[in-house]
Amino acid sequence: MEAEGVTPAYMELAQVKFALQLSEYQKDQALKDKLLNGIKQGNMAPYYKEVTKDLHWPFDNKLYNEMAAANTLRLAELEKEHENSVIDDEDQVSGLWQAKLDYLCSIGDKEGATALANGKLNDKTVPKTHRIDAVFALFRLSYFHGCDIKGMSSAIEKATELIEGQGDWSSRNKLKAYEGVWSFSIRDYTRAARLFVDVVPTFESYELADFGTIIRYTVLSCMIALPRCELKNKLMHAGVTAQALHSQYTHLKEYFLSLYDGRYADFLVSLAEIESWMKRDPLLHPHYRHYVQEMRLRAYKQILQAYRSLSLDYMAQSFGVTPEFIEKEVAKFAASGRLQCKIDSVARTVVTSVHLSDEAMRVKDVSDLDMDRSMLYKTTVKRGDILLNRLKKLARVMDF
Repeated sequence: MEAEGVTPAYMELAQVKFALQLSEYQKDQALKDKLLNGIKQGNMAPYYKEVTKDLHWPFDNKLYNEMAAANTLRLAELEKEHENSVIDDEDQVSGLWQAKLDYLCSIGDKEGATALANGKLNDKTVPKTHRIDAVFALFRLSYFHGCDIKGMSSAIEKATELIEGQGDWSSRNKLKAYEGVWSFSIRDYTRAARLFVDVVPTFESYELADFGTIIRYTVLSCMIALPRCELKNKLMHAGVTAQALHSQYTHLKEYFLSLYDGRYADFLVSLAEIESWMKRDPLLHPHYRHYVQEMRLRAYKQILQAYRSLSLDYMAQSFGVTPEFIEKEVAKFAASGRLQCKIDSVARTVVTSVHLSDEAMRVKDVSDLDMDRSMLYKTTVKRGDILLNRLKKLARVMDF
């Protein structure tokens, strides 16, 4: 396992490689140099083969052979080091396979590392703690090599089964971080938020991701999933998270506060930065459009909940965009039933269909607007009409 508090340098290369697959970064020489230098420094021969194939780079046989020879030599050295170590047989065997597994992961040998990890996971004679280490390694392999959701899901399922049986506190704590990452990958934002909030104060899964990445995932998942009444307590009043946001991650703090304080123009600027970062993250890239849309919707709901009507010009000014953009956005969400309002084109205003009293606004979160009684009544009537029409059609073709 890696040293406590240190994320392996090679883990960052997956994001660099992914960025180079995006059209806007394909010709970024600095990223190309960073990826190639990282591969050379780690003698990552298997990963070099994968990268050249996926990015259509020319294959340097001389470089590959040099790195492959270094890999063979290092594996032989690991064998020799453990033969000479003064420990009992069981510890020697376990130490050897774990060292081999870490090394195979570090050079990007997915096939070799997967075979070794699966062998230990399926060997019932191996201590459960070592089998748990093996299944976490399988998750990291899926995470590193293209964020394979199927592989990550399988690893979480197996880890949960092992840890629920006899897992220690450390294993359970690590599982929260791994499960949080997986939950984000399948858009289970609420589950991810709860897990990340819980794990940040005791985070120790540095072999998976650095602390900054976990803080970003925590803020992003909380912003989209948690009700407003919980947000400030979870982010700004939670010791470790609050300290991190105040000191190192002020851009994430601004992302939260701009929405919380109703500074909507600043919020859209922060959201654009979040979108740019999500695009480059292989785990979050498939979700960035959905995430950004949902966060804009949350901001629209927040500003509209306090008014019976609001001019398009004022709303556009608040968000720092054109009235035409706001009109298009609001119309889209209103048509799909996501915003309970309508646009008065003559008066150039947005008229809310649901208005909460001051008391209700204090106790009811924005996300609960869709469950207002008036909307429930309208939905029930509409569905009732549809049912009656179907019954009438059925009656015409039936002979009583």
